Amino acid sequence: MTRQSLNAAFLSADELAAFGVPEAAKRNILIHRTAVVVDFSRIRFGCHVRIDPFCVISCAELYLGDYIHIGAGSSISGRSTVSIADYATLSHQSLIFSSSDDYTGFAMANPTVPARYTSVVSDTVSIGRHALLGARCTVLPGAVIEEGVSAGAGTLIKGRLEAWTMYVGVPARPLRPRSRRCEELAIALRAENGAAEGHP
Repeated sequence: MTRQSLNAAFLSADELAAFGVPEAAKRNILIHRTAVVVDFSRIRFGCHVRIDPFCVISCAELYLGDYIHIGAGSSISGRSTVSIADYATLSHQSLIFSSSDDYTGFAMANPTVPARYTSVVSDTVSIGRHALLGARCTVLPGAVIEEGVSAGAGTLIKGRLEAWTMYVGVPARPLRPRSRRCEELAIALRAENGAAEGHP
């Protein structure tokens, strides 16, 4: 029996080139055609980047390192920069915010209201190498997720998460140290593929 798919295709390299993403095939950049990318010129891509179905990207600037996966239904939005370093993973429906409305009631909220009536807080978000965010994690403006952090499904992240630590909860709380073996695996991966890709 032949398998059939509906809306399963990624944008072609030619389509990505038209959006200003050069050499997408050579660099292995895959963006699903159901993803919403508000402005490609605001994104800096590394190599081996995959953005899955129904993602929404609408932020001031987005820096993506190498070997990045953004899972289905995820959103990256806000008025400040978001940076995601090599080997990081955002699991399904991860929400990354570099801006947030004022929830106290002293200001109005939402983009249909003129800015003079709102009090939006914006701050950069940094996600380090080998970071792994479980499904439905929420990251708030100003968050610094250091190298090697993993966060369990549904974790609410604000402030700084310490390197090579596993976190869970709302808000995030440390659970235990995380293994650093993935660093060794990354070295092996680079050795296997680096020469052909031009990476060190």
